[in-house]
Amino acid sequence: MFRFFRRLRSDAVAYGRFVRYLLYAIGEIALVVIGILIALYINDRRDFRADRQQEVTYLREFHKDLEGNLEELDRVIEKSGLTTRACDSIIAFSRRAPEDISNEQLMDFQLEVMGYTKHMTLEGTLEDLQGSGKLAIIRNDSVRRAMATWEADMRLLRELEVDGKRSFENYLDFLDAHFPFYERHPDMEYFKKVLLNQMLYLNRVSDRAITTDFLHETYLGVKPRWEMLLQTVGGEIKRLEKDGF
Repeated sequence: MFRFFRRLRSDAVAYGRFVRYLLYAIGEIALVVIGILIALYINDRRDFRADRQQEVTYLREFHKDLEGNLEELDRVIEKSGLTTRACDSIIAFSRRAPEDISNEQLMDFQLEVMGYTKHMTLEGTLEDLQGSGKLAIIRNDSVRRAMATWEADMRLLRELEVDGKRSFENYLDFLDAHFPFYERHPDMEYFKKVLLNQMLYLNRVSDRAITTDFLHETYLGVKPRWEMLLQTVGGEIKRLEKDGF
């Protein structure tokens, strides 16, 4: 009988030791898991902070590019506008008697018609982002989408600039072949009485007017979009800076 009770007590002690060992093992595992989770959290926070610092750096550089592009846009808008108005003026002058047109005034418009320009776009930040595959680091959807579609959005502008260059070169080739110079001075009387009508008949001036006007209107359409994008990027920079990045 006593042997039976001694065995029960021994079993109880062994079971108690097992329970304590099990609890200890569970505690050890829990500590390891918690340690891993803390390490992952710290690593994620470190990566997040590094990404945000890189994001704000890219946004600042893109903001500078946009400012430069808007400044360049103002230049080409002014230049293409002058060329368009000069074409319209020459066409209007053609309807008047040649002697009513000032040589100096006509020459000024002629020089402006010969103007050709191209938007020298700053795209270094975009090329870096797209080339490195880091575009996803930009969290603002509208900014990231504008960056991703920048090249496609610029395609029409580039095509119109190519058309403008073609019409400019054709116009210049025509003048080189038909506009006589005497002692380095153009013969404006010949230009007014003979060449002007030929140019209009061959659509040289109207070709310059149409291509430049399309380009001018496209430049004007681009400007508000870039201004809005500049404002959005500036807001993102301020938000990140406020968060300490």
